[in-house]
Amino acid sequence: MIDAYYGALSFIFSPVLTLPAAVGELIIAAFITLIITLFYKYLVNQSKVKEIRDKTKELQKKMKETTDKEETSKLTTEMFAMSNQQMKMTFKPMMVTLVFVVLIFPWLKIAFPGTIVTLPFEIMGRTSFGWFLWYVVVSVPLSFMFRKVLDVM
Repeated sequence: MIDAYYGALSFIFSPVLTLPAAVGELIIAAFITLIITLFYKYLVNQSKVKEIRDKTKELQKKMKETTDKEETSKLTTEMFAMSNQQMKMTFKPMMVTLVFVVLIFPWLKIAFPGTIVTLPFEIMGRTSFGWFLWYVVVSVPLSFMFRKVLDVM
């Protein structure tokens, strides 16, 4: 059953797998990152997250301005409550994302064995990257870009 699943993924991504490994994985990482960003966009109430972030910034500003320990404690408690609320909101898309990643990452390891890219300079103290580190290196900036373009909080 797993072989059939991996075969289906290989078939779906076959045009990408014919490219150089670094480019192929970059395209697949972009696809995965876009899907994950869309999960967050549509499974989290974006306006509520924005409201919570704005309120948190306001509380942080008040904390900097106050010297009263009791007021600081009250503001800190309120900030923790806001953070907890935001964390609860992101739990659902995080679980969906986890399932998605668990289903695709083992195939990536098989599809892109060995060294994917060797750079003429160091990133994270390395010049050679296997599938996982290359995925991390390309997906982090892609995630920032997709979140900005799609206005995801």
